[in-house]
Amino acid sequence: MSFLELPLELRLIIYEYAAVEGAAVTIGACELTGTGPDLVHRQYGDKRAPLPGLPPLHEPVILGGYSSRLLSISDPARIDVSSAPRPQDYLGETHHSTLSSLFLLNHQVNAELSTHFRVKNNRKTSLFIQFPFGLHVFKTKCPDFVRQARSIHIAGSYPKSVTAEQPLHLEQLAHLVSATLGKAPRYPIEKLEARIYFPGNDSYPRVWDDSSPVSVILRNVCGGFIDMEVARGRHGTGIYVSVRPHPEHKRVISTVWRRLVEGDSGQPDCGDWAVDKQWPEWNTEFTPSSPLP
Repeated sequence: MSFLELPLELRLIIYEYAAVEGAAVTIGACELTGTGPDLVHRQYGDKRAPLPGLPPLHEPVILGGYSSRLLSISDPARIDVSSAPRPQDYLGETHHSTLSSLFLLNHQVNAELSTHFRVKNNRKTSLFIQFPFGLHVFKTKCPDFVRQARSIHIAGSYPKSVTAEQPLHLEQLAHLVSATLGKAPRYPIEKLEARIYFPGNDSYPRVWDDSSPVSVILRNVCGGFIDMEVARGRHGTGIYVSVRPHPEHKRVISTVWRRLVEGDSGQPDCGDWAVDKQWPEWNTEFTPSSPLP
């Protein structure tokens, strides 16, 4: 008996188990290190090509599981090409979630999933996305992972100087927020967290610029419980934005300010704040950041 000859009820149970992604997926970009010939082969060998939109000598990374190093500002993950295995996503193919792969199997499976399968009951994955390049990797390599997302957690830094890629990254952020927490969101989630670090002792005003990631998030959220923590220090400013849907689509905002101690002798490195020490664990309610000095 073939799979499609099984009773529909049994096939739906199998779909439910097969469609579940892991509890966490981490998405970002890693810098490549090594000798010149190894770097050239890593990026261009076997008909490969660098992903447009990433800095030179960077490679997209999509990990099943949680990786704080992939999100880190102060100690970012790097790939030594002389010892690392070959990239899995050469030739530039798009990564599909398990559920999307099921939709692509054949017309009958697609019809059964579309008619009988309730995706929203199977959203169990937390997406941890590096900012800003992880957003670009997500948008270009695995956009359908949002179908399975229960929560989204963004961590990274926003540079002082304007770059040519910033408008694209902000557009990608806006699209993700509106798709998950906008008006009639296509892929509703339970919680969005963003922890963005602004380097520099004069960085606080940039947090509230119209073009800052914080402003982009606030503009694209349609109602919700919006909790913000602003951590100000001598070397930079961090802002933590937590958004949860409001049942009546009202906008309820709270903001607190804290002192950020970092960068000097005996203190955490600058930017360490961006990665929550509680991750990958998170609470559906608002949870204050790990205590700061």
